[in-house]
Amino acid sequence: MSQHKKMKLSKVGMATLFALFGSQQVYAQQVYAQQAEATEQDEATIEKIEVTGSRLKGVDMEGANPLQIFSRDDLAKKGYDSVSAFLRDLPQASSAGTFTENGGVAGNDGTPAGAAGVSLRGLGSSSTLVLVNGRRVAVDSFTNGFDSFVNVNAIPMSALERVEILTDGASSVYGSDAIAGVINFILRKDYEGHELSASYGDDTASGDFSKYNLTYTGGFSTDNSNTTVVIDYFDKNALFNTDRPIDVTFTSSTRVSIDGNDYAEPWCGSATSNGGTRCRYDYVSERAIQPDSKAVGATINHTYRLGNEREFFAEAMLQQNTGSAYDSAAAFDVRVDGDASFVPAWAQAIDAEDGDVNQIRIRSRFPERRIQDYDSQSYRLLAGLRGELGEWSWETAATYGKTDNEITHVSGYMGIDKVADALADSSFNPFNLGRDNSDSVIAGLREIAPRLGESDVYSVDFNFSGTLFADISAVFGGEFRGEEISDNPAEVAQSGGIFALGASDAAADRTQYAFYNELNIPLTDKLDAIAALRYDHYSDFGGDINPKLSLRYRLSDDLILRSSWSTGFRAPSLSQLGAGTSLTANYIDCGANQPFDALCGDFGATSGELEFDQETLGNKNLDAESSEAINIGASWNLTEDLQFTIDYWKYTHEDIVDVDANTTLRACVAGTAPVVSDEADLNGEFGCVIDGGNDLVFLRTGFFNVGSQETDGVDFKLNYKLITSNAGEFKFNLAGTRTLSYERQITQDSPAEDLLGKLSGASEIARPEFVADAGTEWRLENWNASLGAHYISSLGDGDFKFDNETVDSWLTYNASLGYDISANQSLLLSIRNLTDKEPPYASSPTNGYASSVHDWLGRNWTLRYSVKF
Repeated sequence: MSQHKKMKLSKVGMATLFALFGSQQVYAQQVYAQQAEATEQDEATIEKIEVTGSRLKGVDMEGANPLQIFSRDDLAKKGYDSVSAFLRDLPQASSAGTFTENGGVAGNDGTPAGAAGVSLRGLGSSSTLVLVNGRRVAVDSFTNGFDSFVNVNAIPMSALERVEILTDGASSVYGSDAIAGVINFILRKDYEGHELSASYGDDTASGDFSKYNLTYTGGFSTDNSNTTVVIDYFDKNALFNTDRPIDVTFTSSTRVSIDGNDYAEPWCGSATSNGGTRCRYDYVSERAIQPDSKAVGATINHTYRLGNEREFFAEAMLQQNTGSAYDSAAAFDVRVDGDASFVPAWAQAIDAEDGDVNQIRIRSRFPERRIQDYDSQSYRLLAGLRGELGEWSWETAATYGKTDNEITHVSGYMGIDKVADALADSSFNPFNLGRDNSDSVIAGLREIAPRLGESDVYSVDFNFSGTLFADISAVFGGEFRGEEISDNPAEVAQSGGIFALGASDAAADRTQYAFYNELNIPLTDKLDAIAALRYDHYSDFGGDINPKLSLRYRLSDDLILRSSWSTGFRAPSLSQLGAGTSLTANYIDCGANQPFDALCGDFGATSGELEFDQETLGNKNLDAESSEAINIGASWNLTEDLQFTIDYWKYTHEDIVDVDANTTLRACVAGTAPVVSDEADLNGEFGCVIDGGNDLVFLRTGFFNVGSQETDGVDFKLNYKLITSNAGEFKFNLAGTRTLSYERQITQDSPAEDLLGKLSGASEIARPEFVADAGTEWRLENWNASLGAHYISSLGDGDFKFDNETVDSWLTYNASLGYDISANQSLLLSIRNLTDKEPPYASSPTNGYASSVHDWLGRNWTLRYSVKF
């Protein structure tokens, strides 16, 4: 690309970041600009496009950002049916913190049913900022564990124009959450005419994993205005573990205990364990690989030219997602009288052997799988003005966003008190997996226990951009934002009154304001600097200042060197500040060399350890998490048709918010937290309660700034375009991320853990060393085709491995074939996992594969027909 062919921000891209540090995807920017303009511009023409990277206007963008751009067509050709499926495969996001709607029935502390989030660099979903058209959207009212996130399933893929992904810290431009980078969803606008698109897809295995999609796009224009409307409907069936030959690596068991001995029930036949005393129970097969879902959405983008270089713009987005999520039947542990009417004859006979009628203990499962129905609704409204004032441009807008969530427990969630009452009056028979009970009896035990969540965000922003001192481009701006969140589980769930369902509430709100500026400073003809500074102030924890400095050196017309340094921050989430009570059990070691021996009394001294009740609450005194990011890279246009980019990146993330009992325990020992004999005397503070023997019996603790993590690696991308005289046009691409290190320290007391290249933790989170995509596209007259490959390197098996050390690498292919029937009609067949490759075996996960990065969806195809009129 010649030096005088510049790339600049359009005015509509006001909230997008630009150049603090160089673009990883010069070629992607060039390709998109060509598609948007439809024809090649004269080389003297300056192209203006929206590119996530800066709030600066009209600044040369070439080689400025580690930026990737994916069009809606790119996603369709690769066979993706949702935004979350695309982000899960993104090399920079195929690591810890990225999650999809698969599973998600674990209660308040698990993945919310039907939701999906994205995490760049494995730093967590709360450290990746998600924007729509350059502005914030409401976070989900539920959390993924303790991580806040934007539910990307609330963004319909059919409404996208493109996705822009900035893989560099951006808190100096956008404020909180942009520690690892920014994902900006640009919605369709300025469309003219009408388009209908319909698709149907399924897998090639037996069963019904079908999916349907119908989209209408309409553009309505006058001399001064344009209104673009997108209406989308999507429906997908569920896929269960029983639909695939998964390797179940762990089975549970059920048993009946009579007179101190365990017995297997007759229902399991010879499928027993523990010397025939227990029934094997395969709970894994009852789970879903992917839940069913339905989505209905609409987006509206309106612009109206007022004259005098002023324009009014407005946006609206509405999305409703519904569906169900599935898990295995809940376990129970009950005791019944030996002479109860429902006790089977075989158990009565064993109980009578000693001549007495005794209590019988049954540890078993209920007769139905757990099912949650979810209903998630999101809204977004925006209105603004922009214009020119002399040599300066200005823009201001007001935004309101809201998400409403409801989860109801429609099957398999049984009330503890209801079961106890039914056992007492002999209306519920707990033997034989509860299968001998009528439907009406089981229905009477269920607790629907609705969980309601609400998240609101409103904001007003403004900026002015122009030129200072002849050649220094500048932008000055500010914003005000308010946030409110609530998570309200049913009281019966909060009190622990449902088998296999835990819950705690959360409620908090705050306001925030910020001021920022950016400068683009040419230092020499070949070297320029981009400096940014932002101050954010939050009503709940105070202020934070974050700078960023980028240098870009044009070694030649075709080779650009770049580097950047920045700091970042993440404000504590409202759910961490306002979390309600959560009860668990914990323990400490006792002894002369143990750090908390001062809290061990008479019992602890003799037993060597002490178990106590732990209450966890939100902490309104949390500080912000902090980070530092470094990037060094190059962008090289070897020829007009061959481009290569490479970037080294490093992130240090400190003061991570997490639950830490040890912080409160240390304070109790040091005397800086109360140590009392009655819980009421804590007066709501974090502290310790001891009994008459000076043993710790109760701890109230919560969230603290205690964790840290550090990671570094290399991104690269190669693009090549080949135009032949008779065989058509070819495009080749190769992109990948090689992570060099990833260390995480959970608390200040724990050692740093090297988590790279293995599965870790109870959730079997994968952090692969290398993830790459390669592909080729071809077009000739009315035909087009593509073939792509996705590679994930091998991993060490997880913490619970037993017959396996290494999870093999995984290579899958996707393909597409398209035909333009006419100028207004087209067909596209896309196939994911072309060779129907099974995920590699992992012994540690109970389902036999690393579901955080691999999947058992198998070969899937989608046929799409589009017509314009």
